[in-house]
Amino acid sequence: MKNKDKPLLAVTLGDITGTGPEIVVKVLREGPRDDCRLLIIGDEQVMRSTFDILGARFDLPVFQSIEDAVKSDAPFVMLDTAQGGRELLALGHPHPEAGRMAAEALVGAAKLAMDGRVDGVVYAPLVKETLYIEERKYNDETQILRELLRAPGIKSVAKIGEIFRVTIAEHVPLKKVPDLITSQSVLSAIELLQEALLFYGLKSSRIAVAALNPHAGEGGLVGREEIDQIAPAIQEARAKGIDVSGPIPADTVYVRAFKGQFNGVVNMYHDQANIALKMAGFGEIVILFVRSPVIITTPSHGPAYGKAGKGTADHNNMRASIEVAAFLAQRKKPRGK
Repeated sequence: MKNKDKPLLAVTLGDITGTGPEIVVKVLREGPRDDCRLLIIGDEQVMRSTFDILGARFDLPVFQSIEDAVKSDAPFVMLDTAQGGRELLALGHPHPEAGRMAAEALVGAAKLAMDGRVDGVVYAPLVKETLYIEERKYNDETQILRELLRAPGIKSVAKIGEIFRVTIAEHVPLKKVPDLITSQSVLSAIELLQEALLFYGLKSSRIAVAALNPHAGEGGLVGREEIDQIAPAIQEARAKGIDVSGPIPADTVYVRAFKGQFNGVVNMYHDQANIALKMAGFGEIVILFVRSPVIITTPSHGPAYGKAGKGTADHNNMRASIEVAAFLAQRKKPRGK
């Protein structure tokens, strides 16, 4: 595929106090890609310093305007945001200014996708506690994207290999989880996962729904959520033509999924999903956003402060995020420039 025919993905550096810039540079050092071109969005001096830290030569074409950047046929180009912040590079702990720059870069990249200048967005890890735009604090990047893209239904789905997962109760205390498990929330999660599988191009879906309680509640002996909320939602989803099974005990659902019985799993809460997935392949999990008008992916991990500035960060997750975005972009029609 000629460079001009490859999807152009905007890649942001994430929060520069962590390993974001490093894992981006490591992807670039692997050389031109067969599936896409990359437009790096960030501060040129931050990128140059990161190349220096890794003992690599900085040779990206750098542009100050998006018009010039998108005209380039180079496999990798950089749009210099001139944000500054080199003194915060690999700081190893949160800093509000770095959070603001990361949020602004994500917003800029998403706007380029909305305008059809790029075919998708991949952002390096962010730090939720420092996500600011001007004076406003955001809980996470999903909140930013929902407002910016005017898509309140945007949801994140995790992918590892050929298995996808959604979680009903994400970042909430465990004591609040049962109240969030309702027939409607379970059905919505099943439908979302079905949508994600079709969005990714899978012709058939086999979805499992994990139970909330040990041994799927043992007929109500150790909890009734499976009887009162989860099972009715599964029955309704089946009536809509979705291939879904469950509730399946959480300690075996991923064993069965990794054996090929399912390609999607609905989880009740955060750790129920993530412990299994991270044991299976921590550096391979990609987050993709469903019900978004533009393609957006990101690595599943955070800023990895323990490795910041040491040159030892694993970039496989970043590479996988780019691969997923490129695959999705190739499935869409050309931008029609």
